[in-house]
Amino acid sequence: MKKPLKTLLQYAVSLGLMSFFLYWAFADQDLSQLWKSITGISLLWVGLITLITLGTLVVRAWRWNVLLRPFAPQVGLVDSSLALAICYASNVAIPRSGEVLRTVSLKWTRQAPISPMLATVVVERIIDLFMLIVFIGLALLVQRGPINEAYPSLEVASLAVMGLCVVALIGLGIISIYRDRALAVLSPWIERLFPPLAERIIDLLHTFITGLESLQNPLAYAQLALSSLLLNTGYVLIIYATFGGMGLAEAFQLGLPASLVIMAISSLGVIVPTPGGMGSYHIAFALPLQQLYHLPETQALACATLAHALATLTYIAIGAPALLYQWLQQRRTSGAVEC
Repeated sequence: MKKPLKTLLQYAVSLGLMSFFLYWAFADQDLSQLWKSITGISLLWVGLITLITLGTLVVRAWRWNVLLRPFAPQVGLVDSSLALAICYASNVAIPRSGEVLRTVSLKWTRQAPISPMLATVVVERIIDLFMLIVFIGLALLVQRGPINEAYPSLEVASLAVMGLCVVALIGLGIISIYRDRALAVLSPWIERLFPPLAERIIDLLHTFITGLESLQNPLAYAQLALSSLLLNTGYVLIIYATFGGMGLAEAFQLGLPASLVIMAISSLGVIVPTPGGMGSYHIAFALPLQQLYHLPETQALACATLAHALATLTYIAIGAPALLYQWLQQRRTSGAVEC
């Protein structure tokens, strides 16, 4: 299948999934009542939620910098924070496009090499999945009976995925340590399977493995663990603040344990390749609120919509102008070089 056609098909599937989940979430809803529930939150709570969201962006940027440090020490916290905001903003338009675009951002602004950066993105995705399973485990400690009743396969699937994540992280660590041996093993196979492209592929693999160098540093593991814990704690606090701002914390006794449960389960919605998690996140957030904490459907959906909208608007407000500015700067630089 030709690449443009494949890309178009993937985008069509993504839009189809988004439409399906949004219809599932909002069909037969009283939109005026939904809007009333959403707009009832005060600006003080909106400011607090936005502040925590920005804090999680900076923490994620710090974690990424730990992975970038061995081969791109010139990348600062502001650089990586803006790149991540661009990533999240672009994902709203085209799912998963942000993962590549954030590396392009640092290539434009700090001349960081793209191939090793893509390796760090792979490591980050594995860590994110691992931490998601950890927090699902914590959620099961809080509400094991009701969660297993509502989602009977979640516990077993989580254990299986955690095992795969551990194997993947160990494998990447071994490859980073024994880079030359790994390439020596892979090179004959690549030359045999892809003769015309073998040299190019081997060069790309070499630079890709360069992006795994941080996994050789024991201190990096401690920093990655701490930043990942802070990051996910921040996500829990965002949901807790959303409950508080909408008056749900008192009305339905939704404290930090409930926030942890909803954060863990709703994060599964982000895995679905819809633009910006739209639709899938709303379902994964609102359903457990109804099933586990007995919220009315409208209030549960309003809470999911508010949490998603505030995060999305925050990322777009930062990422879209940053991308436009960097793109214009890159064009000016390219034009000056050609002249």
